[in-house]
Amino acid sequence: MSIKQIIKIIVDAAMFVLFLLLMEEHLIPDGTHEWLGISLFVLFIAHNVLNYKWYKALFKGRYNAVRIVQTAVNALLMIVMICCIISSIMISGTVFAWMNLSGAEAGRQLHMITTSWSFVLMSVHLGLHFAQFVAMGKKVKLPAIAKEVIKWVLRVVVLAVSVYGIIVFVQRSFYEELFLLTMFKNFDYDKNAFVYMLETLSMAIVFISVAYYAKKLGLTIKKINKEKQNETVD
Repeated sequence: MSIKQIIKIIVDAAMFVLFLLLMEEHLIPDGTHEWLGISLFVLFIAHNVLNYKWYKALFKGRYNAVRIVQTAVNALLMIVMICCIISSIMISGTVFAWMNLSGAEAGRQLHMITTSWSFVLMSVHLGLHFAQFVAMGKKVKLPAIAKEVIKWVLRVVVLAVSVYGIIVFVQRSFYEELFLLTMFKNFDYDKNAFVYMLETLSMAIVFISVAYYAKKLGLTIKKINKEKQNETVD
């Protein structure tokens, strides 16, 4: 593994952890939340710089269904992240308070919907690229039977966590934030911050899993269709 790949993994992991922390804004001081948000945006820029080759290849090659979906997710994630930082500046009470901007109400609503969609799209983005981490895991030298056992244990764990993530999604009424169905969210201020973060992680795993297996299914269908075409030609 090259140094660049290691840096990419560290940046992506840091972004993910920061987002989990930012999702529990009601449990951390406003100033801390704002600085964490700025750190996330800096890492987001670093992530895009490290993946500049994706931009270079944007108008090259053919676009199949999988590539179209990935490009759309990336584009939407870029848009909502930019809107997220703009809305953060609009409602800042600490870091950017000196700017004394107007439109706090609009900024608060924009921040609510963009942060929720950023969370979903970042999770989906990770899921669409999760095959890379699976491939790394397959390179670990273990007996075949051990690998098979680990694979099925992980599948059961992911399934269980995903079911719990769906329950958390419903309990938190997270859909209200996604579609701006409410102006104010009711948070549980008594819940332990670490537990809340784990619950948020379980929601993220739902979107990661759906994206990962949807892409896997799409690639499998593509492979089957290609084999059928080859058989027809033969």
